[in-house]
Amino acid sequence: MIFCPTNNIGTSGNGSLDGGVVELCPSTQKVAKYYTEIIINGNLIIPPQKPPKEHIVKVTHQIILKDVEVLKITLPNGTVAGKKIIVAGIISLSIQYVADVPDQKVHHVHYDLPFSGIILDDCGTLIPTNDTIFPNNFVVHICVEKVRLTQINNRTLSKEIVLMLWVEEK
Repeated sequence: MIFCPTNNIGTSGNGSLDGGVVELCPSTQKVAKYYTEIIINGNLIIPPQKPPKEHIVKVTHQIILKDVEVLKITLPNGTVAGKKIIVAGIISLSIQYVADVPDQKVHHVHYDLPFSGIILDDCGTLIPTNDTIFPNNFVVHICVEKVRLTQINNRTLSKEIVLMLWVEEK
């Protein structure tokens, strides 16, 4: 069984570190000049205190931004080559499911999945130090491009989550 949400609703907050982040994907009005994409995969195990899963009812997520750091990259000869932006956070995944038991009640399970990425330019090279986004003239956005859960058995799901981390000039 495969579940792919058609809308990635469920992310909200104030946009600060250790708070929720308003999920925003690039568009023709908001182009991602500097970005990276990451995949979070692996298995999710339903804890033994919860009943086994028959099928998924609903999946929601929230992004929590934990850290943003700008790193200046210096060559051995002392020349500054450019900068990169390190982003770390958590995608909080909530799954509602119908239990694989006679009364088939709806249950809920929650997972906090850490992520981190290095934001560079669209060619994968360092960001120029003289770019107008520095020193602190940018906002980090996170776009959840895909959440896919595949049932392995009634207690195990395989997850595939694709995130785009990008910065926008203020």
